[in-house]
Amino acid sequence: MRRLFTIAIVLALFGAACSFLLDHDKTQCASDSDCAHFGGHPYCVSGACIESGLGPSDCFQGEPMGSSDFANQCSAATCGDFDNCMRIGLCGSNDTAPATVAPPDAAAGSTVDAPTPPAMPPCVDPASRNTVVLSGSTEAQPFLSVIAPLLAAETPPYQIAYQPSGSCTGVDQMMDPNLSKRVVKDIVGKQALLFNPDGTSQACTFGSGASLDVAVSDVFSTTCNSTFALGSAFGDYHGPIEVMVMVVPASSDQTTISSEMAHVVFGAGNSYSNAAPWTDPSLYFVRNSSSGTQNMISRAININAAQWWGIDRGGTGAVVSGMEAVSPAQAEQAIGIVGTDFADPERSRLRILAFKGPDQDCAYYPDSTLFTRDKQNVRDGHYAVWGPMHFIATVNNGQPTAAAGALITKFTLTRPDQQVLDAITTIGFVPDCAMTVSRTAEMGPLATYSPDYQCGCYFEANVTGGTAGSDCVACGGPADCPAAKPACNNGYCELQ
Repeated sequence: MRRLFTIAIVLALFGAACSFLLDHDKTQCASDSDCAHFGGHPYCVSGACIESGLGPSDCFQGEPMGSSDFANQCSAATCGDFDNCMRIGLCGSNDTAPATVAPPDAAAGSTVDAPTPPAMPPCVDPASRNTVVLSGSTEAQPFLSVIAPLLAAETPPYQIAYQPSGSCTGVDQMMDPNLSKRVVKDIVGKQALLFNPDGTSQACTFGSGASLDVAVSDVFSTTCNSTFALGSAFGDYHGPIEVMVMVVPASSDQTTISSEMAHVVFGAGNSYSNAAPWTDPSLYFVRNSSSGTQNMISRAININAAQWWGIDRGGTGAVVSGMEAVSPAQAEQAIGIVGTDFADPERSRLRILAFKGPDQDCAYYPDSTLFTRDKQNVRDGHYAVWGPMHFIATVNNGQPTAAAGALITKFTLTRPDQQVLDAITTIGFVPDCAMTVSRTAEMGPLATYSPDYQCGCYFEANVTGGTAGSDCVACGGPADCPAAKPACNNGYCELQ
């Protein structure tokens, strides 16, 4: 809703300009409803009907009550087009995407214990440091590099030892009833990392194994295994909002994709000719059923996370590097899946595809345009593929262990630490305090959300290339703020 209010203010300020007037009669309207016959959702300003710039033409106006309302609410964001009828033959309102086709068997990545490389330092050294041991999402590395210096500055200090095993592998290690699984070891092809106090990391070895403190996952535990409900034995602590995207090489002509087209591509590969231009599964840069990225997108496009076509690249970093190595001659056929923390820094080489969900009028980028990083469409519900980062730990009387708690308290405060907020803003995630929608299940229904501490204006102003909206009022304290937004948070007036 912030963007709609901003647009109204801007247009009111320039209402006298002839280019905005829809009719030059002296008095056209007394209220917005008097302007409705012009179409395009105009505003009534000083008796004149003024173009709003909102769309598409049949967008939803009012207070959203369900996910469809959020997905189709009026917005000034870029409205991309994807024609399911022309592209994949789904022309009727009752037409559905074709059935998925099981992919040919592919060689799975090795997950057996790896030999101990003698030159590497140990990931855990009880004699010299306190260590919090993590296993799970490969998307977590940028965020952990931010948290590491904060943990190192605490009393007592902690260092993070991390095995990027995949979201559901980490969840399984933590929550499987077989307690012998709660041990982190070296894995072939997945280098363990020890984070230094300055946020950098170095390769390390878990040797004979170390006890797992925290499983980090891009998805809810029950997405990985329906029996992994938290109960009283585990706590699920939410970090920043992660956004999952489909990307193509920057030289590709493709700009949008629908959930139905993604269903055909990743669920049937080259079994259907109408998957063009993505007809070569060897150029699908995907993950596996342990990947949170793949699991979340699977929910969005209605396919089995264990039956994707394409080649498992082993980690998010490998997806990015592999796609960037695709030759220009093959770029049109290449497509991959990553999180925006990896995609945003690579925008000169990779293009994020605008995504059109089921029954959605437009395809939307996570951001208001291809060239911004405001995550506006995530924050207000237009872009669907997102969820909180999950940190799952054992609890005793509701409290995690000392090692797990040292990590978790850094991002679960109602008012986030300034360094954490700045880092989340920079690396492509969204802090909870900047969200205006929420969900409580994987790709679940959306609801209007008003966090106890809000930072939407600060987020907009401080993303790369960002500026605060015109409805954002700078402040030095609460006395500078209007009654409608009485809280002065991070230098801007907010509701609370």
